[in-house]
Amino acid sequence: MLKDSKLEITSIIDDKVEQWFPKLVEIRRNLHMYPEISNQEFKTTEKINGWLHEFGIQQIPLSLATGTAAEVKGIEQGPTVAIRADIDALPIQEEADVPFCSKIDGVSHMCGHDVHTTIALGAAIILEEMKDLVPGNVRILFQPAEEFEGGAESMIQQGLLEGVSSIIGLHNVPELPVGQIGVKEGFLMASVDDFTLTIKGKGGHAALPEKTIDPIVIGSAVVSQLQTLVSRTISSKESAVVTIGSFQAGMTNNVIPDKAILKGTVRTSNEQVRKKIYEVFTQLVTNTVAAHGGEVEIQYEFLLPAVYNDAKVAEIVQSAAESVVGKESTVRAEPTMGGEDFSFYQKEVPGCYVWLGSGNQEKGIKYGWHHPKFMVDEDAIKIGVKLMVQSVLKLLER
Repeated sequence: MLKDSKLEITSIIDDKVEQWFPKLVEIRRNLHMYPEISNQEFKTTEKINGWLHEFGIQQIPLSLATGTAAEVKGIEQGPTVAIRADIDALPIQEEADVPFCSKIDGVSHMCGHDVHTTIALGAAIILEEMKDLVPGNVRILFQPAEEFEGGAESMIQQGLLEGVSSIIGLHNVPELPVGQIGVKEGFLMASVDDFTLTIKGKGGHAALPEKTIDPIVIGSAVVSQLQTLVSRTISSKESAVVTIGSFQAGMTNNVIPDKAILKGTVRTSNEQVRKKIYEVFTQLVTNTVAAHGGEVEIQYEFLLPAVYNDAKVAEIVQSAAESVVGKESTVRAEPTMGGEDFSFYQKEVPGCYVWLGSGNQEKGIKYGWHHPKFMVDEDAIKIGVKLMVQSVLKLLER
């Protein structure tokens, strides 16, 4: 594509985003006021399908209770690029002081999925309007249940990645000012695994501990040993976190219980580290418990792979980001040990997940994900739509 043509297309995109912005804000606020938690996004799905029909965007039939998808067909039999957005909310009571505050008691969009959905819909609208300039196809995935589990896998099982050459997605970041975009290749978000340890001892009277096998003492030793697992197993060049979040044992002060139950999570930066942590974890826990005379049952669940951005796709998305906000506002994305099921798509096709700046200190938009006062600067919607459209066109072009 010639340089002048690129400038012309950028101008078309900018004009269309400005034209549609009031409607997109209206859509976002509607979604924000009526949130639904994972796998219960029935009305949200119905609304998205209604908007797709209203704006003349072809819906893809799915055999799912919640979640939907659409496709924009361009002028050529070129490749297909996918955009993914998540649509579910959280079981959190919103405390933000805005006129469009959640009207559903105990449920709110405190992670900004209403914004992600709006951006994907906005990109679909604009791509449909300019489809005579789109050299291929664009598939838009409105995924349920990101906050719970199974959402991404359910979309993949519907065949929505068939024929897809690459996939892109984004997440708002309040710590990043609106007007900035964070992109990087490689590791961005951690794998997520959960575990439950049931430590079995021998209960008895608290005054006669010598006649017992105290599972609380054993559990405490396990917690202490796990704190050295990462530092003594994994290279300092890699990333891993092992956290015990729950330790439950006993019912009263003068009885040593028969068992203790520990629950926690493991986060790692790649599959090699993930496998190594699991192997050493099980060995360390088993040996520590046995050394204290107890027994242990280990339940270890491998949940999400790490989000790992494809180098070529990330390079193209970075180019798109620079065309939207400039080189000075396109920054290196900071990795996090949080998890995201976008990683399941990346196991199937090359993909890139991006940070979209959404914070604004002057407006008091400074609270992080899952905080009851979380909010997104709505100007991020404009930038997100432009980024998605530009990224799609560049990916199809190449």
